[in-house]
Amino acid sequence: MARVSRKNKTSDRTVCIKDNSYRTAVYLRLSVEDNGKKEADSLENQRNLLIEYVSSRPYLELVEVYTDNGFSGTDFDRPQFQRMMRDVQKGKINCIVVKDLSRLGRNYIEAGEYLEKVFPFLGIRFIAVNDGYDSAVLSSEGQLGATLKNVINDIYAKDISRKSSSALKAKRLKGEYIGKYAPYGYLRDPENKNHLIIDPDTAPIVTEIFQMRAEGMGIGSILRTLNKKGYPSPGRVRYERGIITNNNKKGTGLLWNRHVTTDILHNVVYIGHLAQGRHSSSLYKGIPYHRVEASQWDIVKNTHEPLISIKLWEQVQKVNDQRSNTIQGNLGKYSYLPKRENPYGSIFRCAGCGKVMKQVCSYNTSSKSGTKRYYSYKCPTNLEHGKEVCSQKGIRAEDLDNAVWHTIRKQMEVFLDGRKVLQELNILNEKERTNSETIRMNQIETQIEKKQNQIVSLYTDLQEGILTQDEYIYAKNTYRDELEMLYREAEEISSIRDKSEEVNKGIVKWNYFMNEYNQAEGVSSIMVESLIKEMRIYADSRISIEFKYADELERFFQNSEETKGGT
Repeated sequence: MARVSRKNKTSDRTVCIKDNSYRTAVYLRLSVEDNGKKEADSLENQRNLLIEYVSSRPYLELVEVYTDNGFSGTDFDRPQFQRMMRDVQKGKINCIVVKDLSRLGRNYIEAGEYLEKVFPFLGIRFIAVNDGYDSAVLSSEGQLGATLKNVINDIYAKDISRKSSSALKAKRLKGEYIGKYAPYGYLRDPENKNHLIIDPDTAPIVTEIFQMRAEGMGIGSILRTLNKKGYPSPGRVRYERGIITNNNKKGTGLLWNRHVTTDILHNVVYIGHLAQGRHSSSLYKGIPYHRVEASQWDIVKNTHEPLISIKLWEQVQKVNDQRSNTIQGNLGKYSYLPKRENPYGSIFRCAGCGKVMKQVCSYNTSSKSGTKRYYSYKCPTNLEHGKEVCSQKGIRAEDLDNAVWHTIRKQMEVFLDGRKVLQELNILNEKERTNSETIRMNQIETQIEKKQNQIVSLYTDLQEGILTQDEYIYAKNTYRDELEMLYREAEEISSIRDKSEEVNKGIVKWNYFMNEYNQAEGVSSIMVESLIKEMRIYADSRISIEFKYADELERFFQNSEETKGGT
């Protein structure tokens, strides 16, 4: 359509809010190697630099600060970075500010992908303060400089990986402790940070944990006892001592859990030995973070003072082995029974604590037809910590499947009924409406061109004395008002067309879902992932289900009504 777009219309690349400022995110990152350091790249210094930078520029409006503490820049699988990108997609942010390009990432390919493709596609202005990089005023030389810096950052990260891997291996074999934090029950020796000394505050708790296990207590009973007595968990101790990580932001609310308790009961550090290198990764070799086989751990004996005796250690390991053998034996005993896929994954959560509901297996050996395997969903917080922390919530898997399937079928019926209305409003009348819109748009284009020519001829009449100055101004303003009305009408027609297209695309999308699942006989993981956004279970056994397409379906109906009214 000729000359309908206005020349003074805002560029698609620049997305500004009403006061012409950018909705700005400040992104901070500190790698695991630098975690806790008070140096130039510390989180505090990064924050101060960037807040001052943003505050001194009226066109940057700070929306939020995103912080990834203890995450490498060699990949982009960082929780706060991903949250920031989700906010970008929601339109909450259209400008990102970092200290330098290495804070964005040290992977040349992925960092370049974000700078050259992802950010421009999303209309994001990206600023790296210390590198003088600003995508809004970027020259070809600046783009080349950014590319070179990304290459250098990538090479630097791999070189550091190679050197640090060799150095850390040597330290482990010498019996030097290289962990980020001292194990629970120990402190770093102030005279030698690679040596462990006993922590008088938490060491007695470790001893009590081993004694409870030696007496045959289960892991669940042990951790409930620890929480009931108010003993601080390892995460809580670190938090109270000023060591803040991505895993202990709950602070004093951090409780003992099964993983932490089990790890303590299997760790040889408490009998004076060091077993390090239990997890490994290698950037320069391209090996991702992974668990290492026990036979490949770096074990050095008698490196520090033990907390428990060898006798107590052996008693506990005997209990551990007995419990493990019992569990493995039960698994093998009933391995012939059919297993169940969990179709809900992380979608199904406890309404109280927000944790993902755990699928639990149990057996009925008294069944007339033989042993049967049953599944149910239970709140993991309640299982570990009891009703004092989170009320008991649970449901049999079979009952949950039936409830979800019944609800999905109802939603399908709603859509099928709504589809008829949508088809009547959009598809059946589409040809007639399209022809009418095309005719009117052609008329508008002709009138716009005519008005523009008339404005040009007015100036000629003024020059030749046919019109006075006042007559010229009056006629010119009249034509411009008429042009403005034509522009608005053209935009309204375009808007109706866009809404109609959205409705029709929605029909195609949900038709696909109906064709896929209308003949299904029950719930499947693909169905749940496609249709359901979230499920929650409450203390009174109520279940809430939020469907992904509910808002879209409502918008389709609304757009349909508007489309009907505009024809």
